[in-house]
Amino acid sequence: MAKSERFHAYVLHKRPYRETSMLVDFFTLEQGRMSAVAKGARGNVKSDRKSLLQGFQKSELDLSGRSNLKNLGKIEASGVAFSLNEKALYCGFYLNEILSRALPDGEPFEDLFANYEHTLLQLSSVKSNELRSLEPILREFELSLLHTMGYLPDFEHDCESEKPIQADYAYYFDAASGFVQTHPANKLAIMGIDILEMTKGEYFDDDKQSVRRAAKIVCRAALRHLIGDKPIKSRELFLLT
Repeated sequence: MAKSERFHAYVLHKRPYRETSMLVDFFTLEQGRMSAVAKGARGNVKSDRKSLLQGFQKSELDLSGRSNLKNLGKIEASGVAFSLNEKALYCGFYLNEILSRALPDGEPFEDLFANYEHTLLQLSSVKSNELRSLEPILREFELSLLHTMGYLPDFEHDCESEKPIQADYAYYFDAASGFVQTHPANKLAIMGIDILEMTKGEYFDDDKQSVRRAAKIVCRAALRHLIGDKPIKSRELFLLT
């Protein structure tokens, strides 16, 4: 029997497996995304394993096995779970979904793990339930994910001419290559000033709506390039509220 190893982790996704077990995808500090069988997690057992396999709860757990699909051993809470309400909860589901689809198996991303925790803290601290208060937090994490995975574009140069981005020029974002100059009438055109201000995190200011729009266009296109065209289910939750 393979020796078990201890990990610090969050649950990203879980689904039923056989009669009483679950397949669980974890985001671990030590090895990135890992999948495991949680035996008896759906059964009528007296252990608290089922309650610990919840989203936004940091845990310490033991995983064993030689294949990519591990076996979950001991699991215990490591700190208080982040409390997310209403739209912030949907944002949390969104983070978990894009991580599940973007992360390869068994590769550590310690900085991204720290950013994920920081993002959950931000979401749990937001007092307003308005999406405009939550979107900048999502953009910041999306950009962090894109940077980690090598999909963040060059915000300083036109990818065709290689000339510096000009504040008063309009650009189109091609996820496969970067920004290219376009006509301002293009419905997806982004002004150069907004591209330059994205690098400063200016999308957090309420009066920077054009920068927020630019960040949304860039992140959506780049994420689609990273995780594919399959619809993101958690986005549909926002349409129901």
